Amino acid sequence: MNTTTAKPPVPRRGRLSADREREILEAALALVAERGYARVTMQDIATASRSSTATLYRRWSNKAHLVAAALERERPLAPPEVDTGTLRSDLEVLCHHIRQSLHGMAAGIGTLTHQALAEPELGQAVHRSLVESATRSLRTVLARYVRSGVIAADNPSLDLVDGILLGSALTEQLRLHRDPELCRRIVQHVLLPLLTPQQNP
Repeated sequence: MNTTTAKPPVPRRGRLSADREREILEAALALVAERGYARVTMQDIATASRSSTATLYRRWSNKAHLVAAALERERPLAPPEVDTGTLRSDLEVLCHHIRQSLHGMAAGIGTLTHQALAEPELGQAVHRSLVESATRSLRTVLARYVRSGVIAADNPSLDLVDGILLGSALTEQLRLHRDPELCRRIVQHVLLPLLTPQQNP
């Protein structure tokens, strides 16, 4: 007679619920904003989100993967659809949205962008979060004004708009100096003369 006692089945580790995953990702971004990417550990994120490091590593292979997921979820620079009726106003709305989104990342943005140069996975997420979504929205707006004839289809400055807006907003954030007139000045004195030179001699 076989008297070997059968081992109880090992309970399967359940998947994180959507709410728990959101809490962990929000905690990760909050820590990065507060301390900078390099000073945050997986243990810090586990503690802040009331999780274990084992839970984190079962879902994300490393810190870069986790923070990348958090950035992708947030997409901080993805503005809502903008159509105010004028090119000037649309560009100002987009500019303000970009600035506010970057301001929300505050202290962590400098170290995050620096670290992204060293970690490809993080770099890809930073690019998607800080560049691609904003660029897509900007180009949607510009295409509408090209179709309406406000902007010439062959205008050589069309592909410079995202760099000008993003670069100005990011530089402002890194300098920790807020200029309430930044968007109006960039749109009025830089973008409109470039995009509509005939109307802005």
